[in-house]
Amino acid sequence: MKDAWNFCDMEAFWERYAPLTPWGRDEREARQPLTDRAAIEARWDDIERAASWLSARAGDPVPADRMSFHLRRMPRLPSEAKAEYEIIELFQVKKFLANHRGALSVLDAGTKAAFGLEPACAELAAELDRGGSDAESFHLADCYDEGLARVRAALADCGERARAEKARAEAVARLEDGLSFDGREFILIARESVPSDPARAARYALEPYDDGRWLARLRPSAAELSLQEERERLFLSEREAENRVLARLSSMVAAAIPGLAAAAAAIARWDLARAGAVLAAEWGMTRPDLGSDSMVLEEARFVPCQLECGRLGLSYSPLSARFGADAVVLFGSNMGGKTVVLKTVLFFQLLAQCGLFVPAAAFRTRVYRRIEYVGELAGERLAGLSGFGFEVWRLERAWRESGDALIAFDELARTTGSHEAEALLSAIVEAYAAGRGGAAGERPARAFFATHFRGVARVPGAEYRRMLGLDRDAAIQALDGDAPLAARLAGINRHMRYRVVEDLGGSAGESDALAVAAMLGLDGALVERATAFYEGTAGEVKD
Repeated sequence: MKDAWNFCDMEAFWERYAPLTPWGRDEREARQPLTDRAAIEARWDDIERAASWLSARAGDPVPADRMSFHLRRMPRLPSEAKAEYEIIELFQVKKFLANHRGALSVLDAGTKAAFGLEPACAELAAELDRGGSDAESFHLADCYDEGLARVRAALADCGERARAEKARAEAVARLEDGLSFDGREFILIARESVPSDPARAARYALEPYDDGRWLARLRPSAAELSLQEERERLFLSEREAENRVLARLSSMVAAAIPGLAAAAAAIARWDLARAGAVLAAEWGMTRPDLGSDSMVLEEARFVPCQLECGRLGLSYSPLSARFGADAVVLFGSNMGGKTVVLKTVLFFQLLAQCGLFVPAAAFRTRVYRRIEYVGELAGERLAGLSGFGFEVWRLERAWRESGDALIAFDELARTTGSHEAEALLSAIVEAYAAGRGGAAGERPARAFFATHFRGVARVPGAEYRRMLGLDRDAAIQALDGDAPLAARLAGINRHMRYRVVEDLGGSAGESDALAVAAMLGLDGALVERATAFYEGTAGEVKD
């Protein structure tokens, strides 16, 4: 489905879909359409519940803001049970449970029940809360173990005594030798400042610094050395006590892994629903209907195109159309909008099967096992034998896996001659119209063909449509022949009618391309002669 996703510019809209939890973002990044109708309908049910919750609080932004805060603050969790977790992992569990509680506190009982959101791992949460005053901190606090509290108190006392002993040594150095350390590890002293008495000089560790100075450090006294040994013993005892605490808390976390996983799954479900509801409210999206064998679009807005038209100052026309056949051929000039129709169809189907609402008054369709695009991709310029080879390769791949698929063919066989292209297209349209499927028991595919080749055969079971095209009279009246080219093109564009109408066959009708050429100032005699050739009234061409 990657080609279909890229063809219909889905990324331009997908970036607006914004789950906040790690698990919601994982789901978003997977970009994986669903193929089970019940699963899709369940997603839509969730979006409706989330939309109801948001709507009920529309006048007060605080609950929605608090919800976003708590969802955004949720970290990833350890995924498996083990004998000992790192402190950072315990912190992640604490932070998740604290924000999980915060999110639940904003929701009403009915919403919580609908999403299976309930208090999680209360005993573990209470125990981890002892390791920090808020959701953003955690440490192995003294309160976790009496032995840990005692050894830390002893360490604090040992530290106080060590500081007092060092202060005493600094005071002696200052009073007896005139050397002021003032808490510094070393000082620079003049060579003549070294005490001449060997016993006093022995108080200092001396290193040459330059020609006239020494780098002096206080040597630790016997009392300080004893305190250092005591501190090392206490550090070992502290580590043993911390390991006891880690082992106990790790055991609790390991036992809670299933409950944590269930809580994360429920909050991720709510997160996806909330994100879908926010998106739906922002873009006026509605719930699709998956119970129709036909595809029906009413006031369907292909948002990437709508946004681009807005940036260019152009009007945008939503699509309203009904397609009932398994093969639909769409004719139109190269600027008439038929490719946009294909993009709209795939865009809507992908959104629906990703479990989201769609920007339309209504969208009726069914679930397809595959959603595919066959045609030129962004950045490609298919031409010649190699281009035709790529087209055939992509066609063969889609043909092989056609069963229960929605497939859009854009200008298929563009790389070969028109007569050959029309023959190939006719055969393919005929096959899909007859119910081209895959494995036994699979539903037939539905295939859309956008083409400017008018000689495609009319086969039973296919639908033939065309783009309504240019409103010539309105465009001519509005055209300013002295305007710059860009302004004239924009003016013509505003009078293109991007509507799908039934094509009854027969003549091709008036040519939009020739009409545009005339409006842009091409020699009238050339346009008139080209029109005669186009309509088949030019008569015999003589050498």
